[in-house]
Amino acid sequence: MEARKIINYAMWAAAFLIINIIWANVSNNIASQELNDADHEFQANREVSLQPVFGSEADLPIEFQSEFVHVDDASISEDVSWQLVDQKGNVVLSWSGQTNEFVSIEADLPPGEYTLETTIGENILATQTLDVAPFAPIAIWGHLILSILLVVVAFGEIGIRKFVTKYNEKTVVKEDKPREFRRTRIGMPEADEANDSPWRDPIT
Repeated sequence: MEARKIINYAMWAAAFLIINIIWANVSNNIASQELNDADHEFQANREVSLQPVFGSEADLPIEFQSEFVHVDDASISEDVSWQLVDQKGNVVLSWSGQTNEFVSIEADLPPGEYTLETTIGENILATQTLDVAPFAPIAIWGHLILSILLVVVAFGEIGIRKFVTKYNEKTVVKEDKPREFRRTRIGMPEADEANDSPWRDPIT
């Protein structure tokens, strides 16, 4: 019995570890938005949406990557710039530089709608990508809630096992009573014997 308890606890511990590992992988997932690339027509103004998950209003960690290359001659350098503007018209992120520069900027921004405004010259290919980790702000809460739910299920399972065991023990005690102290029920041999009479219906 003791070995069975140890195995049971080990299984719950393994489940606890597996659930938290799965959630850690989910919370680290990245959602990418291709804002401008070689396969689509360049747009100077692009709408950017940062959507919260589960109603969270916490800032979302983002990484904005951009690169500009002159189509005719990659060695040509020209001035380029971009800025990210929120719904109130405030510039929350900006960059200015030259073509052939790869730029990666990390920041934490509140959920909402933004506009990416890009300024470039003719014949310049713009590649702009926005990566966001939507579950990162609630990662700790996820670990906490999943752990509590698992503990509740574990103790609930133990409680049900104890209840079933006690119920079975009571049933066995009742069945161990002497035959003369048992309550007769219809369909039981005792009931049939009790109603056994020497008188029989006439044979017709």
